[in-house]
Amino acid sequence: MYWYTKHLPKKLAMAGLLAIAFFSCSSPAPQQHINGIQQELFDIPSFIQQQIDSLKQANPTINKTVIKDMQEETKALPIKDWESEFSSFKAIDLNKPAYAGFIDIDTVDGVLEYNFTNPDLDLSCVRIAFDDQGKVKMLSVDKHVHNTLYQTSEFLVYETGNFYIVEKNQKVLLMGDNYYKVQGNLK
Repeated sequence: MYWYTKHLPKKLAMAGLLAIAFFSCSSPAPQQHINGIQQELFDIPSFIQQQIDSLKQANPTINKTVIKDMQEETKALPIKDWESEFSSFKAIDLNKPAYAGFIDIDTVDGVLEYNFTNPDLDLSCVRIAFDDQGKVKMLSVDKHVHNTLYQTSEFLVYETGNFYIVEKNQKVLLMGDNYYKVQGNLK
């Protein structure tokens, strides 16, 4: 046992030095910069969480239409789980490190548009329309994922207090196409 404890401090010191060297060589996560200023992009998950909280409290009955591969069904019903209903929206986070440096931002007539310049990313375009008071009026998201096994296109729209749409088209190798659309009318 002496031979093991004799070299233990040297091994610990060497492991510590290797850890320091490893972490000092890593580069920090890229930040979104505009004109040299770090910019925090619109926080979609927080906005959606506010909407979820508001809808939970109001507990509206909605007209929900589901289309699955050309079959359509519409029902008036209350939503029990708004977290699940809006999970596709809440998953959109513009501040993910993977998106940093790949977003072009444009603002025209109260619409803030984020265009993603790297085709390997899952997002293509996010548009946020604001009303005259600066509150979000509408949010739309174009999302595309391509790989050798499947191709998925997803289109999301939420108009504050009016409706939401989740539309998804998926093409899977050897399994064919899969399409669905969910639309909930809040009024």
